[in-house]
Amino acid sequence: MNLFAYGTLMWPEVLEAVIGRRIAGEEATVMGYDRLRVVGQHYPVVVPSLEDSVVGVRYRGLTAADFQRLDAFEGEEYDRAEVAVGGERAYLYVLSDGWQHIADSVRWHPEDLRPEHLAAFRNDYKCW
Repeated sequence: MNLFAYGTLMWPEVLEAVIGRRIAGEEATVMGYDRLRVVGQHYPVVVPSLEDSVVGVRYRGLTAADFQRLDAFEGEEYDRAEVAVGGERAYLYVLSDGWQHIADSVRWHPEDLRPEHLAAFRNDYKCW
């Protein structure tokens, strides 16, 4: 199974902290979504948007156990959706309908997550 990561999971050390192993990823794009900031946070969400696309990282070869850990990490705020990524299928975590209020109207870019934000994020979410 494949994962399309668009936020903190783009950093291999974050994915490793969640699933317990490091795997290589590659740049990829998913169509039909927009990446927005989460209000008051340094990480993003994606929401459906017909005219937009998101550049992120595709990880291949994840297991069902990996996705159980990822589901727990993402929590109830996200739904796992299957999308097309470069001619393959991958799972993407999309903001759940009941949580739209946490999405800002400002787009999020990977360079927005500075090293100190990533370190704070990893520290805050050490319960993985």
